[in-house]
Amino acid sequence: MKCQACGKHAAVTHVKTITNGELSEYFLCAECARRLGYGNLFAELGHSLNLLGFQPEAEERCPCCGAAWKDIVRAGRVGCPECYRTFYDRLLPAVQRMHGSVRHQGKTPDGSLPRAPEPAGKGLLLVKRRQLREAIDAEKFEDAAVLRDEIRALEGGRDE
Repeated sequence: MKCQACGKHAAVTHVKTITNGELSEYFLCAECARRLGYGNLFAELGHSLNLLGFQPEAEERCPCCGAAWKDIVRAGRVGCPECYRTFYDRLLPAVQRMHGSVRHQGKTPDGSLPRAPEPAGKGLLLVKRRQLREAIDAEKFEDAAVLRDEIRALEGGRDE
């Protein structure tokens, strides 16, 4: 796709804006994006942190995908969800600047705040086991039996 500003170069930046409730999308080449003020926010942030004297002792890498901070700055995006934990202190200002907040509010049709998502996979199993221990400690044996059955279902029906 060609840049919608100059029509000459390949578009590499996708810009979405909402004005008076109307969504507009633009596809820009790197040169036009920079000229219009849509530069790489991570690169700007990385430069600012360097000016403030933030220099990590060793090149820290994400334990999941292996991305380094310089890779994120160069690409303009994180490598995986674990990168948000690994580079939290450096990503937080960029997320706040992009979204205006670091807490996602979400949207629901009735305007209420969304519920927290259920943990998936292994995390859900750990939560259910913790709830089972709490139910047993509180002597809520009917609740404990339901939780036990849910844990067995999550484990694939194994008998212990």
